[in-house]
Amino acid sequence: MKKFRFVTVVIFSLLSFRIVIAEQGQNKMLFWSQTQKGANVFNQHIYRIDIKAAKNYKISFIRLAPDKFLSKKRDFLIGDADNYVQLIPEDLAALKKILDIYAEEQMPVVLTMLSLPGSRWKQNNNNKDDLRLWSNTKLQEQAVKFWQDLALELKNHPAIVGYNILNEPHPERIYDATGTHIYATNQEEVQKKLFDFYGSVIAAIRKVDKNTPIILDSSAYSDPKTFKCFKVHNDSNILYSFHMYEPYEYTNHKTNKGKFNYPGKIKNLYWDKKALKIYMQNVSEFQKINNISNNRILVGEFGGYRSSGGLSRYFKDLIDIFKEKKWHFAFYAFREDTWDGMDYELGNQKITWIELQAIEKGQIPKLDRRTTYQQFKVLIDSLPN
Repeated sequence: MKKFRFVTVVIFSLLSFRIVIAEQGQNKMLFWSQTQKGANVFNQHIYRIDIKAAKNYKISFIRLAPDKFLSKKRDFLIGDADNYVQLIPEDLAALKKILDIYAEEQMPVVLTMLSLPGSRWKQNNNNKDDLRLWSNTKLQEQAVKFWQDLALELKNHPAIVGYNILNEPHPERIYDATGTHIYATNQEEVQKKLFDFYGSVIAAIRKVDKNTPIILDSSAYSDPKTFKCFKVHNDSNILYSFHMYEPYEYTNHKTNKGKFNYPGKIKNLYWDKKALKIYMQNVSEFQKINNISNNRILVGEFGGYRSSGGLSRYFKDLIDIFKEKKWHFAFYAFREDTWDGMDYELGNQKITWIELQAIEKGQIPKLDRRTTYQQFKVLIDSLPN
């Protein structure tokens, strides 16, 4: 009898989730009408136990990138980012199976891509930027076709609440190959390239999917300062996204290595809550100028290397600002399985070589995860509405 009741509850719960999505029907933007607080999962393997844990922590959505998923082809789902023809059937089936698990666990998903035709993810491209997308019309057409094909397959999936077209685009790099500056001198031309590309993708998606929200990252790796020139599109089901890792010398382990703490002086500037707010002020100005409501702004990523001094304070100040602005946000990352540097449930503790080996083999080592580590506690305390 107990087993029967359990199965009944599970079925009813899943049906309820599907009914909610179905009721949104013509307007999936209803999901974004309230402030959503999520997490990024850019993993090679997806486990139900982790999805359940995210749900228990009150994480309200997952921003999922499938590019690390295993494939017989060079680029998951795309096949070959040098020449896209069609979605790889076995990869699509694998993605749908994973999305089904998210739906069963009632965890909404924003799907983002690290690679597109002509823009292969740097870590899958011999650590070199692939900038062909921004100057090759043929590859742009392939990227547009890819998203139309994918939207056609996923438009009715109950887990999907957003298509995030490309993670951290950086077309300005075609003008600044050195990478020493995030802005090109001709920023208007950079934004026009991004606007034209996004416009083509949006039009193609809307031919097959009228309802699913589309999420657009700004240029310069989705830097909030670029919102000064970010262009809006005539579609009410679009969210505009930025990522916040500034000051980068502090949040990045390779540039920090224990040299900088927050709040404090970092590269000749004093960084505190006021400085963070100033750095993001272009986003608010963008909203005012273009009449963009708060529920159409997403902080797609924010985070820092977990041993950085003062990280919990950094998180608290950022989240206070996000909440004040009523922006959606998603921390990076939740239980990443190929790198532990931003797995805040581990605190400052280094994982062992044996545990690293297990992770590389796709196994699930028993890690010393705790909710009491301050960096993680600040994050999960911010999640419940």
